Amino acid sequence: MNILSLFLLLLSIAYLVKGFSFLVPYNQGAVDLYSRWQEQQYIYHGYYPYFARKGSDFVIEEIGAIESGGYLPWSFFSGFLFFPPISYPLTRVYHIFLNLISLSILGLFAYNLGKNYHQSYGLFGVASVLAISANCTTLGVGQYGLIINAFLIIFYILLQKNQNSWAGLFLAIAMLKPNISAFYFFIPVTQKRWKTIVVFSAYIIIATFSIVKITNTNLWLIITDIFRQSSFFSSRGNSFVNLFLPWGISANNATIILAIVGTIICLTVFYLYRHYSLLTLFAIASIMGRVCFYHLIYDNVMMVFLLLALLELTFKNPHKLNIIVLLIVGITLWIPAKLVNLSPIYEYKIQFIIWILAGVYLLIAQTKNSSKFNVKLRSS
Repeated sequence: MNILSLFLLLLSIAYLVKGFSFLVPYNQGAVDLYSRWQEQQYIYHGYYPYFARKGSDFVIEEIGAIESGGYLPWSFFSGFLFFPPISYPLTRVYHIFLNLISLSILGLFAYNLGKNYHQSYGLFGVASVLAISANCTTLGVGQYGLIINAFLIIFYILLQKNQNSWAGLFLAIAMLKPNISAFYFFIPVTQKRWKTIVVFSAYIIIATFSIVKITNTNLWLIITDIFRQSSFFSSRGNSFVNLFLPWGISANNATIILAIVGTIICLTVFYLYRHYSLLTLFAIASIMGRVCFYHLIYDNVMMVFLLLALLELTFKNPHKLNIIVLLIVGITLWIPAKLVNLSPIYEYKIQFIIWILAGVYLLIAQTKNSSKFNVKLRSS
């Protein structure tokens, strides 16, 4: 494990140095970060950004026409935190700072997960999560993935400490990208954490209507624009939506079907396993979010919770099969993104099958561990 830890540590350094280099001011990278900055500038000027398309009267020349899309109204409310009214070069520096903090939270969480069993496990945990190749990709395009992961980790810690109101707030902010965070909402639902649900819902409602008020926009126009955009973005990504398209089912309808199926699966699993490892429930939420909704390869950072849950399982019980499953899932996340992109079939079929089977394995392992514990209790 020490040799593998060293290798993964070197790999993580290479990925992170490359990723952060794209965030340096005046570099040509971080194109998505620029799009988010543009959108938020329109909010500051009192315009809903997705109505400022090329040829529209709403376009502000110094900001430019909006060519992006896909974000929901409450995301722009949270955007006041992530995009303060500063220049774009300063915004890039600010996001270097935010991502460094987010990676520190992730690394510390992984270290604490392993150090309780052995210090070398803690180091392996850190190396494992930092060596995910999508860390580099999401930094390179200026996406939110690592920041959202940090908010979800804090959400996890707050749930563990029964700080339910604060948990609701952090989950709501993590809903910056619902395609990553939406299914996590069903964890407090099945555990009847009413304060979490109320605070979460209040934030989403207040944030949405605040943006409607600030931009003096009709909510119905925003909703119809979201639906129109979703068809375009859903068909571009890699998820199970792609499996429906050859059958003549639209991307929107496929997304709705998968959202319903994902909701049913999550509610069922989260309820049945509500007294088991919370990290396993996070892993299931990450898998369902990845396969059911639109994503590009940079969003594979969300799969860190599957990796963390497998690390926890292996640290507790380091037998051969646990190690094999951990390494197989790890390899799918550690290999360079360019290699993944070479095979579309691998990217959204084989990779998905591996992750889903690993999730099932986690649930079976939880059940077995619980059975062993109950047998020990009876014998004592």
